[in-house]
Amino acid sequence: MGVAAKEIAEETGIKLKASELKNLTEMALAGVDGKDHNEKMQAAMYPSPGGSDEFIAIFLWEKILDRQEIENLRGKLTGLRTQGEKITVRILDYELLWRVGARDAKTLAAWSLYEALKRARHEELIDYQSW
Repeated sequence: MGVAAKEIAEETGIKLKASELKNLTEMALAGVDGKDHNEKMQAAMYPSPGGSDEFIAIFLWEKILDRQEIENLRGKLTGLRTQGEKITVRILDYELLWRVGARDAKTLAAWSLYEALKRARHEELIDYQSW
């Protein structure tokens, strides 16, 4: 998870501890072993199964930010310029995420896992007592 925290810092400017991340793919795949198919797969999302062995773990970081902190992120230019990264942070209403993210499989995978785990009331996901 340390690599994920580093990527988040590079791509958004948000510094967080790896221990603050929750691995949504691990949570979703708990109890799914694939042994019946002799699969040796990571607990991750495979964007192009059969075509590539690349896999991506989907993480969640939840934090309450005040309006000014959110506005300070909007349109922020980030990424490692030395590696050709030119990233602009976009702030979206959660209700629109599936529409705007429709062109990005990782966004849709993250949204889908989050929604499914939330519906299943996965205890590690959210503190439901505070709702």
